Amino acid sequence: MRIAPANRILVVDDEPAILMFLRELFGAAGWEAHTASSVSEGVDFVERDRFDVVLTDLKMPGQDGIEFLRTIKRIQPETEVVMMTGHATVDSAIEAMRNGAFHYLTKPFQGEEVLNLVGKACDRKRLRQENLFLKSEARGGHLLNSVVGTSPQIRNVLETVQRLAETETPILFVGERGSGKNFFARILHFHSPRSQHLFVPVHCGGSTEEFLLRDLFGYVAGAFGQAVLPHPGKIALADHGTLFLSGIDGAGGQMQERILRLLTTRRTVPVDGSEERETDVRLVAATTVDLADPVARGAFSAALREALTPGTIVLPPLRERVEDIPLLLHHFLFAANRERKKPLRGFSQMALDALSAYPWPGNVRELEEFVQTVSSKKKQGAVVDASDLPPDILYVRKTRSSRAKTPPAVPGPGIERSIEDLETPMVLQALALAEGDRDKAAALLHIDLSTFEKLLRRAQGPA
Repeated sequence: MRIAPANRILVVDDEPAILMFLRELFGAAGWEAHTASSVSEGVDFVERDRFDVVLTDLKMPGQDGIEFLRTIKRIQPETEVVMMTGHATVDSAIEAMRNGAFHYLTKPFQGEEVLNLVGKACDRKRLRQENLFLKSEARGGHLLNSVVGTSPQIRNVLETVQRLAETETPILFVGERGSGKNFFARILHFHSPRSQHLFVPVHCGGSTEEFLLRDLFGYVAGAFGQAVLPHPGKIALADHGTLFLSGIDGAGGQMQERILRLLTTRRTVPVDGSEERETDVRLVAATTVDLADPVARGAFSAALREALTPGTIVLPPLRERVEDIPLLLHHFLFAANRERKKPLRGFSQMALDALSAYPWPGNVRELEEFVQTVSSKKKQGAVVDASDLPPDILYVRKTRSSRAKTPPAVPGPGIERSIEDLETPMVLQALALAEGDRDKAAALLHIDLSTFEKLLRRAQGPA
């Protein structure tokens, strides 16, 4: 499992007490904090290092905070900036926001207030970075190529996603946990006309309805005890882009009413506020259940379900597309080999048979986690054999359904087989999946074109 890097913060202020307080506050939160006592020192930091957030005083000797803000945005446009001031006025706040500030803090401030605001700024910075990366992937077609599988079920999903991506229809992905709802939602956004704007994911389960309403719709200053500053909310962040609500069946009644109002009027109202805001977002939702059941129980809005029904996309569980399992295994093994710099040769035929027979209740996510685990335990150059499989996979009894859908034999190496024998099925399967496009096939295998051409020549044998 990858560990997210600590937030990197730069604090610029001419008051030593403020620098000490914030350095200790961020350090206690596990964040990496640097301090500067002047704008010129702050500029030096920004020119030689990268930061997630810069907190800077608005009024300092020499160059003021607004000028420093403009300098930061010129050198590191992706860095979020929070202004600090003991002389807050509406004009200074508006000027700071107009020049790209994330928000502002009025001195004196509370530690919790600072951590909350800076944490949100770090989240937005990471979200923008991820969106930029995925946008570049979409432009190159790599997101579409990263869909691994040749089964009719997965091809049908892909065709539907491509078709609906060009529309403004609200989308509802329905599928079991681990079946790829988040993955396909991102593909849909980054192949849509909204791809120049943000894809903003929000999970509706595991939080109180009160928290979700504030997080999504924002709130006005004074809405509750710690609401010193107004918060625009995730919907405002997703303006002109896509709002992805996973686990929408877990949304409470108030939340459902507000989402339906967003769909029908394209307007929102912040929590405890009265002023309506025009909002242009595309809603994409996901659920693990058929919404007909919670509607029948009165736990979900029939009107909201009706609004989402025309754009419903059902994702098949992995056990219903067994022929894709060998391709997915090889795909995730290539990814694990590349990350760990510890290549494995592949899977024996006996292991492939057992893995194809297993029902994978956690779907593609469970299969990926299995490959990551087994690859971390094997020695370099080894083959994953049946003896490496856990008992629940190795000795699972095939159901009548899985026996009927057992895939045709996929060439796979036995222990004694050579690396060249392993490469052949992977290379040819990738080429078939890419419909003969060698650039796409190489991208699918996460290797460069020259390496792919070399492997393909070896797979095809002498002319």
